[in-house]
Amino acid sequence: MLGEPFDPSAEFSIQERCKPHWSQAGAIVFITFRLADSIPAVVIDRWDRERVDWLHRAGHPEATTLNWKSIAHSLEQKLKDTFQRQFRQTHERFLDDCHGACVLKRPEIARIVADALHHFDGIRYRLGDFVVMVK
Repeated sequence: MLGEPFDPSAEFSIQERCKPHWSQAGAIVFITFRLADSIPAVVIDRWDRERVDWLHRAGHPEATTLNWKSIAHSLEQKLKDTFQRQFRQTHERFLDDCHGACVLKRPEIARIVADALHHFDGIRYRLGDFVVMVK
């Protein structure tokens, strides 16, 4: 086995970003990357404005497109869960629609990604299975 399953009784850390990221030394991890053009900047800007509007309606008139993340992280847990659920679903649906150039459909580009994943295998990490996915 390449690692151990996550052990909730052992030491771990959680970093809050768009989605919470849990980390534990020696544990098996799953990593997802997306291409920069998979979500156009105008869409990200619109989502930021929608988050600010949501926070305003929830009683946070100080929310702006620059500070909404810190305000969202300070919400009480139930409200934070509602906030994250609403916007996570929007993001996932948009990503499933496959926007952008989808360059990973080109075998030579997918090979570059696969080679890069193998590059530090056994040096910085132990690589298990991976998939370069295109729609």
